Amino acid sequence: MLRAEAAWLARRLETIPAERLSPLLSVGSGHAELRATQPWLESRIYEPLARRGVRVLHHELEDAPGVDVAGDLTDTRFVAGLRELGARALMCCNVLEHVPGPERLAGAIESLVPPGGYLFVTVPRRYPYHPGPIDTLYRPSVPELRALFPQLEAVDSEEIRCESLLEYFVRSPTKRTSLRRGARTRAPADARLPLGETLRMVVASTAVSAVVLRRAP
Repeated sequence: MLRAEAAWLARRLETIPAERLSPLLSVGSGHAELRATQPWLESRIYEPLARRGVRVLHHELEDAPGVDVAGDLTDTRFVAGLRELGARALMCCNVLEHVPGPERLAGAIESLVPPGGYLFVTVPRRYPYHPGPIDTLYRPSVPELRALFPQLEAVDSEEIRCESLLEYFVRSPTKRTSLRRGARTRAPADARLPLGETLRMVVASTAVSAVVLRRAP
């Protein structure tokens, strides 16, 4: 998650009473070691939630330290079990571009939002190919992202202008290894962006599509 993206989410979370957020299921949020590479996630989002008494449940596909709930959200039995957690809100950030058929995952997530509950979703809008382990190059506009969740009403949305790739990696020493590794991962031909667009992301800015949604009570 990029810094401006985290700040945008933090401001929206602050406006919602804690009892309407807790417990909050963070979908595909990564294990503890991975989250530690982006310390602003803890300082801007998770620590303020904890201070307010919001219990966050971190989800990942596979079990690992720092993962509270592990399983495949395309498995209907697993999704049915998640409903027993009683999540009042869900957060899905930078996940939908890493799964084939984001519509299916979006439908599963939408089904978990209870009456009166909230859903926070972000997806890169302008960002390079970054396999983790795959990148489908899903780069939706805000309206396109909003359309994945037709049963929910929009509370807020924005295309967030974020830091350039150069600024991101200069300010994130723990990400330099990832940068070198990513540079060795050759993107498929249809994932290679025009030189001008690439330079814009490197030295000017990246962007993220973000929506806050709510199910009617």
